[in-house]
Amino acid sequence: MSVFAALALCVCQLSGCALLDTEYVSVKDYIPSPQEQSVSGERLNVKNFQALKQALLSMAYAGQTEGTIVFDSAYEGDTTGDMASACWQVRTQDALCAYCVENIAYELNKIVTINEASVYISYSDVSESAGDIRHLSFSSGVDDIIREAFSTGTKKLVVLIGRSSYSAEDMAAAVTRVYREHPALVPKEPLASVNMYSGTGAQRLYEIGINYGMTAEEMNARTARLRAVDAFSDLDKTDMSEAQLAYAAYEYLTDNCSVSDDKNNNNAYAALVEGRANSEGLAFAYVELCRQLGVDCRIVYGQKDWQEHCWNIVRLDGSYYHVDVSAAITYGPGDGFLMNDEQAWSKYRWDVASYPKCAGELNLGDIVFDE
Repeated sequence: MSVFAALALCVCQLSGCALLDTEYVSVKDYIPSPQEQSVSGERLNVKNFQALKQALLSMAYAGQTEGTIVFDSAYEGDTTGDMASACWQVRTQDALCAYCVENIAYELNKIVTINEASVYISYSDVSESAGDIRHLSFSSGVDDIIREAFSTGTKKLVVLIGRSSYSAEDMAAAVTRVYREHPALVPKEPLASVNMYSGTGAQRLYEIGINYGMTAEEMNARTARLRAVDAFSDLDKTDMSEAQLAYAAYEYLTDNCSVSDDKNNNNAYAALVEGRANSEGLAFAYVELCRQLGVDCRIVYGQKDWQEHCWNIVRLDGSYYHVDVSAAITYGPGDGFLMNDEQAWSKYRWDVASYPKCAGELNLGDIVFDE
């Protein structure tokens, strides 16, 4: 999609059209009333500075390269000073224009008693590389867009958010967060680079580059193999408790994977397809298997015996527990399963403030041998 079509989509959003299926509170830019701004063919008539600024924004959002603005005979302000100020504000204080508008030039002419401005807008070369510009009212919808990008292998996202507190670093962290919550969407952790453009208030535009670390063909082939893994085809989940489901995922990995010291084997693909992964890869695989079974699970980054190590925290019937699959593979079944904070602290260290308190009372015997 060209940048002009993308800009037109944003105009549609500003006028109330829904760009995404997800519901968000609508945030609209100022739109002059018919008394302030009117259109006659391709000529925009304005009565004040705010209407002048909106006329320039309308041209830019529609991707126009030329247009005419007519100053009403009763225009409130100085046309010469206002024209210069409005062009500067549109070019620098609107995030979308800061991203794609290269320059706004104009010529002021007086025809009898009415002033006219011939406006010329040039755009930066983003029409092919930017892809669709996604428009959100708030940053709460960003994770959905990133997850969709992973599913389709999209390498570049441009997201315009009406009100956002995200920095460029926050947006890059969002890419990492989505991967860690859905580690089977892509074969390995993507790297994100983010350029941010600011507008008036909290308006932000983010240009997000996503590097998957492999060719599209290789990624498609690996993703297909990863998604083809069927760990629970023979599992009868009827009447199974959350704890029993968590153990089923744990048991699958202990039966089908080995521990690797290779730092490149740090993803769910290494564990579920190749059957050999380090602690991070096993923890990601456990997140994915638990997700398939409906168990709340997250990865933990910390230390074990003062060495960098990854494991998981699961939520079972409202209580949290530590689970370390790599410990079970190394030391035997049952090791590292359903530890509370006190039990784990003898060997493990983690940022306690960043993870929920684990104080559950279940143990392996309660689950495996419970009739």
